[in-house]
Amino acid sequence: MNILRIYFSAQWRDSASPCTWALCDKSGAVLQQGLSPLSAMPRTRDCIGILSADRVLIFTTQQPPGSKQRWQAALPFIAEEHTLTDPDDIHAVPATASAPGTIAVSVMAKSWLKQIVASTTAAGLPLSRLIAETLMPALHADTWTLVWDGCSGFLRSSPTTGLALDNGNHDTPPLALHLSLTATGINAPRRIELRFVDTAAQTVLPAWDLPVPLILGETWDWRRAPISAAMPNLLWGDFAPPIRLFDGLTKLRPLLFILLAALLIEIIGTHIEWTLLAQEKRALMQTEEQIFHAAFGDETTLVDAPLQMQRNLAGLRHAAGIADDTDFIPLLDNATQALGTPGSGTLRGLNYESGKLELDLKLPQAADFEILAGKLKSRGIRVRTSDLHDLGDGSQAKLTLSLEGLR
Repeated sequence: MNILRIYFSAQWRDSASPCTWALCDKSGAVLQQGLSPLSAMPRTRDCIGILSADRVLIFTTQQPPGSKQRWQAALPFIAEEHTLTDPDDIHAVPATASAPGTIAVSVMAKSWLKQIVASTTAAGLPLSRLIAETLMPALHADTWTLVWDGCSGFLRSSPTTGLALDNGNHDTPPLALHLSLTATGINAPRRIELRFVDTAAQTVLPAWDLPVPLILGETWDWRRAPISAAMPNLLWGDFAPPIRLFDGLTKLRPLLFILLAALLIEIIGTHIEWTLLAQEKRALMQTEEQIFHAAFGDETTLVDAPLQMQRNLAGLRHAAGIADDTDFIPLLDNATQALGTPGSGTLRGLNYESGKLELDLKLPQAADFEILAGKLKSRGIRVRTSDLHDLGDGSQAKLTLSLEGLR
């Protein structure tokens, strides 16, 4: 997904004000760039605003005592000492500083920030992040990074702090740089990397008299500079952008493809298995029908081969004077063996019809019926329990017994 970077300088006032922009791909390469009002910029879902260093004040302070929610609400009043601005127009964003027990606070005018958020939203370019250009340049060990255009610029002195610089030239360094070096004392950097902006006419190091040496770095271009995820998002608190539920889908796309492939394999495998089982079932049914027709002829209409086979066998046994397992006496004898010893239950009623034996039985507990049903099933008898009720001195239910083959 492409990312639109929009640069808001100190001269930006409203949606009609032109500002520079750059449309970048995921790798950071610039696809398009220009200078235009917000309404004329390319449309994309991911927009990042970049504030010029002179619009953001960053300072370090001791973390106030109390709960996090309480001291965050006090940040505008803490920032008032550094900005001399009404706290109602201060938007202060905290970030963890390098020194223990301290926080870095980024401060900007709330009214100006409201105008940026309203204008970008109205133009169909809602911002997902808003960052300070001050914290964008890379830092090297024991080195400060200074971005300079010949008369003004900004300094990044740590991962979370920096400041705007002005009133300097080729021979005279900005006063704020001198004061910053003096304030650091023994913690001063070993060197300062100076990076000229891409539009600067000057390309050689200025002749500044500083206690630390200057080294020349690469040309600075905010359009191509990497943006770290650790950089504080100035859209914080009341200005926090709404959560986008589908923003994480891009990162999860490989996992989603794997899950989709696994699901398709499971569906195809299940379908193949069911197809094979259905074919096996049809083959068994055809075999049963062939056996039935071989035994009883082709004239009989076949509906349920196993059941009709069992009934025909029972009829042949009866014609030969032989008892069948579904007859009353064999079925009762089979059930009696599962009922156990006399006295464990009371038989209150008995009925037999069409291979089914109904028993009205009283047992000491309702759970005994489940145990009895398990014993009957282990002997090949189908059991259906109904009308179970408590008698006070035991439980009574109706058991309908038949062989497993009957329906």
